Amino acid sequence: MVTNPELDNSKSVYHEHWHVFIIHFPISFFVAAFGFQIMHLFTRPECFEEATNVSLIAGTIVMIPAIWSGWHTWKKSYKGAHVPIFQRKIIIAFIMLGLSFGLTIWRVFFIEVFVHSLISPEHWVYLIGNTLLMMGASVEGYYGGRLNHR
Repeated sequence: MVTNPELDNSKSVYHEHWHVFIIHFPISFFVAAFGFQIMHLFTRPECFEEATNVSLIAGTIVMIPAIWSGWHTWKKSYKGAHVPIFQRKIIIAFIMLGLSFGLTIWRVFFIEVFVHSLISPEHWVYLIGNTLLMMGASVEGYYGGRLNHR
């Protein structure tokens, strides 16, 4: 039994912001896809190419609830504030979703385009796309950290 009601936190209301938990998954998957693609291009095992594809697909899938939860948190917790940090995060998120979706479709449905020669331009375009996703994830993480750790 708590004798001092000011110290009783059993009735405290704390709401989890699911976005903070969910957002780390696409960031991790996109960074992993970049790393696996680099390893594939420079060490050549096919398993790294498959790991790149799996990481990209997973990152694309979890990007959808990450964007949705971010949008919901922005509307609810920040009252939909139209300030530059949110505008940048929203634009970057939708660019990343479009890019990841495009790369996933290209890689999954047009797999015959990727010849096994590592000097083929398709591998390097794929690397550029993965690099842009990793950079976007880093920028999103930076802005998210600025919001969360003020």
